Amino acid sequence: MAISLSKKIKSIIQFVRNPKELRALLSLRHTGYLNDVGWFNAFRIGEPVDKNNQPIPWFTYPAIDFLAGRLNKNLKVFEFGSGNSSLFFAKRVSSITSVEHNKEWFEKIKNSLPENSVIHHVESKSSEQYLQPFIKIGRKFDIIIIDGIFRNECLIESINFLAGESVIILDDSERVDYAEGKNFLLNKNFKRIDFNGISPGLLYQKSTSIFYRQDNCLNL
Repeated sequence: MAISLSKKIKSIIQFVRNPKELRALLSLRHTGYLNDVGWFNAFRIGEPVDKNNQPIPWFTYPAIDFLAGRLNKNLKVFEFGSGNSSLFFAKRVSSITSVEHNKEWFEKIKNSLPENSVIHHVESKSSEQYLQPFIKIGRKFDIIIIDGIFRNECLIESINFLAGESVIILDDSERVDYAEGKNFLLNKNFKRIDFNGISPGLLYQKSTSIFYRQDNCLNL
């Protein structure tokens, strides 16, 4: 989804209180890291895009860089939540299936998806309703992305639909609200690697985490 006004304000507050820092930031519009990753493009249009305005996930930049070099056309992906991440993965994997609870956003994104993508609109009154398309498909996926609602429930249910080399990606994993799901996976002998940093168009630090086991599809 597009960057909300509150998130934009939160990012701006990070530097407007200090004019020197603001000038330093603005000097990077045409050179340096923020320019190289397309941060200003993402901030301007309110969507996660790279320097060439190509869609990318709202993950942290370190996570995006890591995944871009390790995805391949043999991988099947399931995604809770949809958006530019759907387009990013669709270009790099065999197939991606997404669920989206926001009807307006679903109507917008469904018309831009390529042939190897499927998106389902789901009700969000309960986690049972939200998880239904995932459970109904009943097959295993190489990568499961959790970036929507009911994230603890999604983390817990996902373990039933993992192949031997599968991984789970959780965005905004720094949030204590997701402790139940994170601890569940760790207690199931998953390892966790955190990719901390800023994300497209935003300046506050967050984390995108990958939960994995030995001999996984990302070669962690």
